[in-house]
Amino acid sequence: MDRWLRPSRRVMHWACAVVVAVALAETTWTPVADASSAKALQRIDPALFAQAKSHPTTLFDVIVQGAPDRKHVDAREKARSVDRAGKAVQEAGGSPRRALGIIGGASAKVRGSGLITLANDDDVAYVFADAALNAKFDPQAGASLVTGAGTLTVKAPATWSQYGVTGRGIAVAVIDSGIYAHRDLAGRIVAAIDFTSASPTVSATPLGDPGGHGTHVAGLIAGDGTASGGAYTGVAPGANLVDVRVINASGASNVSTVLAGLQWVLSNRARYNIRVANLSLGTPEQTSYTLSPLSAAVEMLQYAGVSVVVSAGNSGPGAGTITAPGDDPFVITVGAADDNRTSTLADDSVAAFSSAGPTRYDSLAKPDIVAPGRRMVSLRSPGSALDALLPDRQVTASGSPTAEYFTLSGTSMAAPMVAGAVALLLERDPTLTPREVKQRLLSTAAPLSFGSRYTRGAGLLDTLAAVASTDHGGWKDRSRVSDGFAQMVLPLIYGTTLTWEDATFNGGVDSKGRPWTQLTWSDITWDNLTWDAISWNDITWEGITWDSVTQQDITWETTFDPLSSSGPGWGPLD
Repeated sequence: MDRWLRPSRRVMHWACAVVVAVALAETTWTPVADASSAKALQRIDPALFAQAKSHPTTLFDVIVQGAPDRKHVDAREKARSVDRAGKAVQEAGGSPRRALGIIGGASAKVRGSGLITLANDDDVAYVFADAALNAKFDPQAGASLVTGAGTLTVKAPATWSQYGVTGRGIAVAVIDSGIYAHRDLAGRIVAAIDFTSASPTVSATPLGDPGGHGTHVAGLIAGDGTASGGAYTGVAPGANLVDVRVINASGASNVSTVLAGLQWVLSNRARYNIRVANLSLGTPEQTSYTLSPLSAAVEMLQYAGVSVVVSAGNSGPGAGTITAPGDDPFVITVGAADDNRTSTLADDSVAAFSSAGPTRYDSLAKPDIVAPGRRMVSLRSPGSALDALLPDRQVTASGSPTAEYFTLSGTSMAAPMVAGAVALLLERDPTLTPREVKQRLLSTAAPLSFGSRYTRGAGLLDTLAAVASTDHGGWKDRSRVSDGFAQMVLPLIYGTTLTWEDATFNGGVDSKGRPWTQLTWSDITWDNLTWDAISWNDITWEGITWDSVTQQDITWETTFDPLSSSGPGWGPLD
């Protein structure tokens, strides 16, 4: 019997939250009672609610996220909630697609009328947008001019020689369009998985890069310069790479696919020693980070010991243009500097395309730091979409018979410079937490005389100073955690669920009666516990990551249809 049709008592441990991206058909709306509409509006984005009302038979791509059950807190029950989320979708007439245990839910296709049904369900928490998401670069005029100044600007070669660190033993997850088996990465792509395919399967050999973006990013992190005699190297030329493909050949993706990639990294971080995740991608802010499923996912990685580095976006120079998940206060958000093809700071500036803060909904100061991101030479993926689109960007190294390198600009190129620096830090001191890593990077950044805190952050990445630092203080941020992260982790700290006053947690209190909105990571002392004192193993972290909920367990995982080739494309991107 179909697992969704077999008799069961419906008990939702995670109230559903839904996200929209693509409408597939249109028609008219059958009116919903005013009382029902008012109830739904408490759990759904108003713009999405309006679309659902106007187009009740339109199919929407959605994400169904859960909220904690008030009676059960064990990890097994939380894992089962993913299954129940799929059941809830079917009861609303939708089709479950992919299990997303990292946020306690699932992606699905649901018609507008079913969306309203879900939002009116007492077990539904909130409705978000599964927005289209892109990897981006900025095709500047003259960007094909060759420069190898990037690694010199951030003092990577000096760091290698003075401290003997190249990122050896540290794996960086490249959550992007794939990684081509370039000889500058030989033997160091330790695993690959493609979430744009119908059946994602781990491969011990490279799966390639039909887009070309991920390969360029990977080279800036860990290229060793073999094909250029050392002229074009990444910041951490000894680091390993884990290829997590979430972007298709046309440069398109969506939030649920990225969440699936992040979930896989979380579950497999120990197997490959993944200590860094690079996301050179983003989607325009749709809401506060506290409500974002992307923020919940990256915070899960952060507090599991994986430093998350995210590009700021390429919608600058105007304020409020930081993209998600770069709007989350706990990740390292990277803007792009223009080094003017020299290794000195005297002629540098913030790249005009680099997105600027404050963040649109929470007024947070972002980006955190800047790194070179204009006219960056890195690895070429022959025959890829970008290779065909921009043949003038191909770079032939001196003495090489073929073009094995490629030039791109964008915050997508700046972020991997920082990710490589994190790998160097962690090779020297593997005990560093993500908070300590962020503190060392930002406290040692080279001060800049141009720009503002909302364009340059703490300053320019200084790899040598960061690796030399012995500061064991954690980055102090007064921001609260996202609701999705709190839903899954706080109950395990307390041994019981929190008590919330309403479905969206506004006005909620913890078990000691303290207001939810006053809880921050910098001063957590709940029950005399601090995050640095918590052992993830002691709270059965592997249960939280839903390792028990595999593709075989969730039958609708295998019905996921691959991303179509249509979409926003590679456009001027991060």
